[in-house]
Amino acid sequence: MKVILIIILLINYSYAKKDFYYSFIDSSGAQISEQRRQQISDGFDFINNAKLLARDNKIDEAYTQVKDFKEKNKINVLNSDLVLLYAELSLKKHTKRFVFDGAKELELAINSSQINEYDLAKAYMLLVELKLELNKIDESIYFANIIINNFDNELTKTYGKIYLAKVYRYQKNYDRAIIILYEILTKTNDKLVATIVADELFDVYISNGNLEKANELIKQVLKTNIDYYANDSYLANKKINKLINANMPEQAADILKELLNRTTKDESIENFKFKLANTYMLMYDRTNFYLEKAKELYSDIINDYGRGSYAKKSQMYLDEILMRQGILKTFSVAQKYEKSESMQQKALLQELLNNKEDKKYEYLLRSRKIYNQISTSIINRFAYKSIEEIFDDINIDMIKDQLSKNQCFELDKSLKNSRKETLEKLIYDESIKFKFFECLVEVPYERGYELVKDAFNNSRDANIYLYLERMALSLGLLDEALDYSTKVEMVDNKNVLTKEFLYRYQILKAKADAISLEKFFSYTQRNLEFIELNENNPIIIDFYYDYYFYLLKKDEEVNANEVLVKLYNKQKLLKANIYSPFVEMELSRIAKSENNTQKSLDYLLEGLKNTRRIKANDEAKIYYDILKLYDVLSNDIKKEEYINKCKNVKGTNESLYKKMCDEM
Repeated sequence: MKVILIIILLINYSYAKKDFYYSFIDSSGAQISEQRRQQISDGFDFINNAKLLARDNKIDEAYTQVKDFKEKNKINVLNSDLVLLYAELSLKKHTKRFVFDGAKELELAINSSQINEYDLAKAYMLLVELKLELNKIDESIYFANIIINNFDNELTKTYGKIYLAKVYRYQKNYDRAIIILYEILTKTNDKLVATIVADELFDVYISNGNLEKANELIKQVLKTNIDYYANDSYLANKKINKLINANMPEQAADILKELLNRTTKDESIENFKFKLANTYMLMYDRTNFYLEKAKELYSDIINDYGRGSYAKKSQMYLDEILMRQGILKTFSVAQKYEKSESMQQKALLQELLNNKEDKKYEYLLRSRKIYNQISTSIINRFAYKSIEEIFDDINIDMIKDQLSKNQCFELDKSLKNSRKETLEKLIYDESIKFKFFECLVEVPYERGYELVKDAFNNSRDANIYLYLERMALSLGLLDEALDYSTKVEMVDNKNVLTKEFLYRYQILKAKADAISLEKFFSYTQRNLEFIELNENNPIIIDFYYDYYFYLLKKDEEVNANEVLVKLYNKQKLLKANIYSPFVEMELSRIAKSENNTQKSLDYLLEGLKNTRRIKANDEAKIYYDILKLYDVLSNDIKKEEYINKCKNVKGTNESLYKKMCDEM
């Protein structure tokens, strides 16, 4: 914080001194002349006008005037104010040559007693900052301690502590700086002091990277005392630049709006409007909201200040906005500003975004090298962090488009060309997340699975665990699939457990672990509702088959027969005669045991009809069973037909049924 802050406190005092010197008497006791008195009055008027120039941010103009006046000044009573103002303006020039000269002049003036006693504290504050600019830390600490220890006034001591905190910030000793500043805040009731401390504390937070605290602090300062900045253009512009550099353009805009509300000078209005428009451009959020605000300000500058300093740039930025809104074509803007590299890059980037909007994904991916030339600063201006982020969005849009069309095989290629960051965005996009998971199950893709696994391994979301289980299963990672099955069970979500039921069965069947599979069927017995709730899943056919044998093994023949009927019906419904003719042979056996000969025969005939491939021994047995049933029904013609069919079966391996047929 520069000493101009202290001048705000003391500016009225300068006018008081001027009035005092109107009645000044010389060393002989004689009243000074009217001419001399006027010279003194004019001198103080000049100093105050220079201060106003500085507050209007016209530092170079103020510095030149003060330097010339100081070198010509013959009035001793003006020396203290002139040296202080000269040192302050030298500091604000932010060039080592000027800073060195200002520090040298001020130190010499202090040592030669040119500085008035009531200006000494202010002089030492200036020296602290001048020495910091020259990297003379020890001297800065020395002068800060002079303010704290050599002045009786508590307010002056407080300012000394603020300047000591500045030194600590410069040394990157942020903790000590914060302790000092917080101590002042807890004790002061002075609104201005509190604002100055908060302003310095903001700088500390920015320096140590604590942007969140800095942001909250500046919001409070602007809310409680925006006058602190709005009354001083230099101070305001300095803060605006810090806020923009810290990526806090919203707060910078607040200060600029307040400056616009207060100024009446055309030059300042044009300046603040231009800066506010530029700040709105930094706040762009991929909507028209801030573009429209900036457009209005640029248009005002063009219309009201056509010959001003910012008219030409305003027209260029206005054209940029019109291009971004689709009102101007990108090639027209590129032609108009062919000598402007930044406008060429903006046109190129807008072309990229237009093609993205038009879903020209393949073209954009092929042309990526061209767009990689766009600078990061231009990309940031369009509300993206990097060119990678834009192409992440392109990949995501392309993948979303593929997902909407159920193009899971095409998705595989897109995923292979996608960055990890792209896949992470897909995973966390609630609108497509589960559709994405379904595609990863349908078309196994190990990279996608690994990413999902890393992202959600500890999610405690049963649905996610189920998808991971299914992905692992589809990739043949049976142990990992079984691990996720265990996690689903631990979450104990009944709805998810229902959906997971048959996938767990598939895993255990694929592992060929008889003991684990038997435990699963025991689990089934405790959750029989899962069977009914999964009856529309085609996997149920395999489940029925194995469950049938489990029940037979447990001597639960009635339940086993019910499951067999369900298996038979499901095969017919889905036209998937996977376990034919076994199913029909078993049902025929049961019908025969119930003395229902015709039904038993029908099952066997159906079994033959439904079977594409049948082992020779099974074929011989079915033919034998059929001819025996026809015998019971006294149908000798059909019996003879099936005797011949049985005899003609080739490739049997010592089949008892074939031998019996051959002997008939």
